[in-house]
Amino acid sequence: MKATRREFISNGISFVSLGMAAPAFLANAAGASTAKNGKILVVVQLSGGNDGLNTVIPYTDDLYYKARPTIGIARADVVTISDKIGLNPGLASLKPIYEKGHLAIVQGAGYPNPNRSHFRSMEIWQTADPQSQMPGEGWLGKYFDEDGHLKTNPLAGINIGGELPRTLYSDFGSVVSMQSPETFQLQPVAGSERTAEIKAFTELYSQGTMATSHIDLIRKIGMEAYTCSEKIKKALTVSPGDGTELGSPSGATLDAAYPAGTGRASALGGNLKTVAQLIGADLGTQIFYVSAGGFDTHANQPRNHGNLLKDVADSIAAFIADLERRGRAKDVLTLVFSEFGRRVQENGSQGTDHGAAGPMFVVGGAVKGGLYGEYPLLNDLYQGDLKYKVDFRQVYATVLDRWLKSPSEKILKSKFEPMGFI
Repeated sequence: MKATRREFISNGISFVSLGMAAPAFLANAAGASTAKNGKILVVVQLSGGNDGLNTVIPYTDDLYYKARPTIGIARADVVTISDKIGLNPGLASLKPIYEKGHLAIVQGAGYPNPNRSHFRSMEIWQTADPQSQMPGEGWLGKYFDEDGHLKTNPLAGINIGGELPRTLYSDFGSVVSMQSPETFQLQPVAGSERTAEIKAFTELYSQGTMATSHIDLIRKIGMEAYTCSEKIKKALTVSPGDGTELGSPSGATLDAAYPAGTGRASALGGNLKTVAQLIGADLGTQIFYVSAGGFDTHANQPRNHGNLLKDVADSIAAFIADLERRGRAKDVLTLVFSEFGRRVQENGSQGTDHGAAGPMFVVGGAVKGGLYGEYPLLNDLYQGDLKYKVDFRQVYATVLDRWLKSPSEKILKSKFEPMGFI
């Protein structure tokens, strides 16, 4: 009986660290292939519980200002997108995308019986399973198991930054997960002996051809991790003097105006720039995953939250511009979510506490933009929280069925009506 990847890891077999976050691959790494159907999904996770009420704002509702006398966004500062709904001023760079019809805002996304624990709610969003107390695969991990693309291309999924999210946990394959491209490579013990060390490593790990034992499987993992890291490094080091840039129609430099600040803004912008470069290199990657933190705004929210949103908006706007210059804007769908929203009533520290429903964003050249779902009523709350109006699994079902062309009902274990943004 074949052991699954998870069973292999749980048996205590550990992999020698190569400066990588759990690089485990079962497929042959030779050759790049175009992503299935030519469609790519980029997931942006906003960790900490983004305050949706100060993100997508019901600026004509007096109850909003009554609940938030000190942290509410003044009407004059709201970036209006309808006669009732507007965006936080930090999201101003997304308005042109919205006006072009390429930004869909899903209002009041959530799930029944919401959980206010960061860990548990994130687990629910990442597995698309609010009921199970024994979480397993992530919803995109199930997609990979159903699709089988990881078996032919170990670069089918790439996570950049931090630990591998449960979203990408899979039983029969593993995605690339790296803190940064610089660390996702063989780390020589002595820099001056790099060539000799790499030669020794590849000779050692090339022995054996079938994963018939734990040792052969470790060899296979090691070689595929090394091969993938070399492909990524090559894709990211092409310069104008090297000839036509991988994946670009003209070979011209494609640097977009990503946020150049410090901290989270530059980190998110830098990661999305890396994603754009890897898309241009056409490594056959279907799913990219990046995260931005800091959204647990219990205190001093007026000072912090707008900057966080500006970070996200400016990074995404630059990413979309980059894709347009590469001629790939219609091939890429970007999905933005957070594990929960915040309470309607501000707290005593000019902040907000853990809540429930909040907005999701879907961005891309093929997106049918606009407002989706109903904005939750501020006079009809659930224990002080906004009631969800759209089950987030409807969004996932839409992405699976209409974008990734995979059966959502089988992956989500239930039928959810798709939405119209694709």
